[in-house]
Amino acid sequence: MIDLLDIDKADQYELKFLDESYLEQVLYLQHLVIKKLSDPSSYYVDLVEEEFFIKHLESRNSTIGIFYENQLVGFHIVSYPGLYGDDLGMDIGLKEDELSQVVQFGAVAVHPDHRNKGLLTRASKEHLKMLKIMGYRHVCLRIAPHNYPSIKASIMNGFVIKGLKFKYNNLLRYIFHLDINKPFKQPLYSVKIDNKDIESQKFIIGLGFYGYDVLKYENGFDIIFGHNGIQV
Repeated sequence: MIDLLDIDKADQYELKFLDESYLEQVLYLQHLVIKKLSDPSSYYVDLVEEEFFIKHLESRNSTIGIFYENQLVGFHIVSYPGLYGDDLGMDIGLKEDELSQVVQFGAVAVHPDHRNKGLLTRASKEHLKMLKIMGYRHVCLRIAPHNYPSIKASIMNGFVIKGLKFKYNNLLRYIFHLDINKPFKQPLYSVKIDNKDIESQKFIIGLGFYGYDVLKYENGFDIIFGHNGIQV
C-alpha cells in the first residue's frame, strides 16, 4: 500500500511513500542524476546499488518519492542501522544505549530540472515527523565537504556537523547530526574555518566544536563552528 503524505493539494508536486514496484523508476532517476553531476565523488555509487534500493523499498515508509505530473523526480531514503553495521552514531560519539535511537538519511536525489525548489527539505520534514512518532531521537547523514548546496540545506534544517571522517572507500565526508528532542541553540563561542582546511576542522571538532553555519564568498566558503563552553 502506498501512503499519500499530507501536502498542499494545490501544489504541483506530490509526495508519497514508495514500495518495491517503483524500483525501476528509482534506478533510472539515480542513473540520470549521476550522469549530470559535475563531481561524481559527491555521490557514492557503490552505496546505492540495486540491492540497497530493494531493501529500502521493501521496508515500509523508508523511501519517500517526489512526483511531478505522475513522474518520479526525486526520492529521499531513511535507513535504520540499529546496533549493527555502519552506524554514524558511533562516528559522533553517541553512547551505546543511544544507538538504537539513530536513523540515517540517504541516499537522496532530485532530477536536475526540479532542483532549487526545496523538495528534499519537504521530504526530510515528512520523514522527521514520522520518526518522532516512532520514538527515534538522533538523525545522521553524510555530505562531501565541497558540496555547498547540501551543506547549506542541512544546516538550515537544523543539522550540525559533528564529524569529518573518511567513509565509503576513503572518501572524506562531514557527518551531520540532528537531535529531534533538543532543538539547536546559538552557541556561546564561534570560529570560522575555510572548508578546504581539513586538518583545522578535524582538530576543532576534536575539541568539541560543531559546525552550525556556512558563509559563502566568491572563491569558496567557510564553516562556522560553535562551542557552548565547559559543561558542569
